[in-house]
Amino acid sequence: VWESFTEKALHVSINQQEVTPQFNRLKKEGIYFSNMYASGDRTYKGLPAIFSGYPAMPNTTIIHSPSKSIKLEVLSRLFKEKGYATPFFYGGEPEFANIKSYLLQGGFDPIIGKNDFDDKDMNSKWGAHDGVVMKRVLEDLNKETKPFFAAWLTLTSHEPFETPVPIVFKGTDTKTKFLNSLQYTDQVVGEFIDSCKRQPWWNNTIVIITGDHGHLLPETGHRADDFRTPMLWLGGALAQKGIVIDKPVSQLDIAATISAQFGFDQAKFPFSKNVFNPFTKPWAFFTFNDGFGFVDSSGRLVYDNIGKRPIEREGNSGPGQVRAGKAMMETVY
Repeated sequence: VWESFTEKALHVSINQQEVTPQFNRLKKEGIYFSNMYASGDRTYKGLPAIFSGYPAMPNTTIIHSPSKSIKLEVLSRLFKEKGYATPFFYGGEPEFANIKSYLLQGGFDPIIGKNDFDDKDMNSKWGAHDGVVMKRVLEDLNKETKPFFAAWLTLTSHEPFETPVPIVFKGTDTKTKFLNSLQYTDQVVGEFIDSCKRQPWWNNTIVIITGDHGHLLPETGHRADDFRTPMLWLGGALAQKGIVIDKPVSQLDIAATISAQFGFDQAKFPFSKNVFNPFTKPWAFFTFNDGFGFVDSSGRLVYDNIGKRPIEREGNSGPGQVRAGKAMMETVY
């Protein structure tokens, strides 16, 4: 789960240097979803969207209400019941925003965090850099004797966007710092996947790369673009490779799609759908403070809950998307 991984960055080059050259290379080797939308705009909204298929709320998150979040199904719990190891890796403090509570009740074990790394490997604010955590992920997985459902939440591309290596793009403005941090994590992810390919478990493994949420930068003038986050399926266990899926899909769909591949009950994730099912209607829903967005095959719509009106419309979107978005909002609460 890549911190602030925005789809917009895939298309940015500065002085003929791509921001994400490794990801752009890797996306040709698996199943790439080019039109996926994050459910929210914060990590503590993205994690339950990914692992529980639960939509983000505009002004809060379900994991701030443990009495409610404990009722959520979580992918890690389903895998743990099947005998899988379920480690979670993060260079920062898992306790932040009550994330650790959600991870624990979801069956993640162990939870590796900031206290498991040396002070010399920390940035000034959040925790250990991605390159350090990546080595720990590989080390632990190579020691694992059971099949594993492992999750790694990256950190470096969170503000203040500090990197432990020389910057590639010159500049001290926020946008340039952000792009440099993505470029660093991209190199780490590329090294990680190349290392995974050399491991004996690679041929039996699926690796999914996606963002916890998108980002405001770089600006495009379209609010919906801020919620686009790439998703890429890799691994020796993939039956098909070199595929691009460009229909609208949601971060929420990860839970049901994985469940379908492993024979779990997809009904445990009622807001999620199997994106590999050709009969599934494509749509995505996202929220932000006092607003929501809805995307389907007809177009994209962004709605302002305060002004009670759409503030962005593309394609043939209109009243149907407003009704669908409002219905989602009512159901989530």
